[in-house]
Amino acid sequence: MPTPTTSADTVRDQAIADPAPSRTLLRTSAGLMLRGVAAAFAVTQLHPAHEAPNDHHAAFAEYAASDSWIMVHLGQFAAGLVIVVGILGLLRALRPGRAPSLLTRAAEMAAVLSASVLAVLQAVDGVALKHAVDSLATVPPDLQQAAFHDAEIVRWIEWSMAGYYRIAIGLTMVLVGLAVTRSHVLPRWAALFALVSGVAFIADGIDVSNSGFAGTSIWSLGSWAGLILFAAAATAASWWPRRLRTGSARTAADAHS
Repeated sequence: MPTPTTSADTVRDQAIADPAPSRTLLRTSAGLMLRGVAAAFAVTQLHPAHEAPNDHHAAFAEYAASDSWIMVHLGQFAAGLVIVVGILGLLRALRPGRAPSLLTRAAEMAAVLSASVLAVLQAVDGVALKHAVDSLATVPPDLQQAAFHDAEIVRWIEWSMAGYYRIAIGLTMVLVGLAVTRSHVLPRWAALFALVSGVAFIADGIDVSNSGFAGTSIWSLGSWAGLILFAAAATAASWWPRRLRTGSARTAADAHS
């Protein structure tokens, strides 16, 4: 007599026959991450950066002279959102045919938190600080000291939001790395790039919270380098249909076992 076909067998056969949706989602998501990083770097090149950021007298004067300040920060915000959307899509691609696990849910919540903190950061930096330094540049001499103190307060709030944004996106990347180790969709060595990026982002966030924008640090370089390498690894894996097909079959079967 023929062996009855179980629901797990059916799902497994479907996953083997049609891995394209997961592969397409993975490819699209990893591509969004890479494009978001590229856009962030491109827009940041337009950011005034001749003066040392922690030299507030010089930096505030430079910022006040900028006519594109608000638009640059809107561009940085948009680029950051593209990265977050890519991360959310990638998390879905890691579990084709399965309901999100607690780990995946936590990573998704961390990504949304990162986008929320980024919005506040760019509002403080891109709008509030600009108006504060513009006021500083135009007030009468007897009000200069008070206006400078006001601008510094806004700057310190920016430090706090920049630090917490780095910590939030770092936590996101750590959770993404852990999710990769639980999935068969991506090679597990790709998780190392996500974990390195996440730990470096968190360390950079703590550093910024304490010291402000003292300059490019090894943590800053490591965080972005890890993110780029992880997105590149995910993109490469999305063109590796055999690996993804096997992963889709395993995860789909596990969901019904």
